[in-house]
Amino acid sequence: MLQRALAEDGVRNKASPKGVAKGAQEKPARKTATDRPSIRTRLDPMVRERMILDAAVDFFAEHGFEAQTKELADRIGVSQGLIFRYFGTKQNLVEKVYQRVFLQRWSLAWEEGLADRARPLPERIIDFYKSYLDAVDEYHWIRVSLYASLAGHDIIARYIQGHVNTLLEAVMREVRVYRGLPAEGAITPLEYELAWHLHSTFIYILVRKHIHRLPVTDDKPAMVARIVANFLKEFEPAAPRAPARRRRAAEGAD
Repeated sequence: MLQRALAEDGVRNKASPKGVAKGAQEKPARKTATDRPSIRTRLDPMVRERMILDAAVDFFAEHGFEAQTKELADRIGVSQGLIFRYFGTKQNLVEKVYQRVFLQRWSLAWEEGLADRARPLPERIIDFYKSYLDAVDEYHWIRVSLYASLAGHDIIARYIQGHVNTLLEAVMREVRVYRGLPAEGAITPLEYELAWHLHSTFIYILVRKHIHRLPVTDDKPAMVARIVANFLKEFEPAAPRAPARRRRAAEGAD
């Protein structure tokens, strides 16, 4: 049990026997399981900190960031002071939750893969979103995201500005190349909106699954491929129109 593992470590000293006459020979009492010393293995501080952090991730994903550290302490069977001993403040604990839930899942290979023009763009975007969903399709990730924003914490804004926007910009630069346009130049507000339309489609699947508890398809590869194909249709060059004479001839043949 987590409560037992996080309890204060050490050996309980047995009380000195009372009521023994001076000089009397004390007979050793038969030891039972209940009166043997209680011995607990001392946990490494890093292990204990990790266990508290694991519990905090579960707790905030379930109750949100308005919940108090006192409630967290009661839940895992430790003192509130022990939590502050390891994390200092609730804000520091929230920051550690952010690092655990978001930053540790991030892969630098995502941006590199999107920029690999030796491969077709549809394949690159599909592979990215399959890998991204493998990383974030998880109960804690989406619930911590929403609760943090509702509580006014800046961790999601930082995550978007420092990480997600980098990927959305990479997608739109590659879309420019796909359309035969120069990749250079700042991403326009409209381009951001189009990239977010793609990205938020996948995020809302997680909302349906982990927030609304609604069924979603198990065929993730097919789902990703279809969504990406629909996104890229917007950017495919239009088929050249047939000359007017040929169109009229075709219409007359009908």
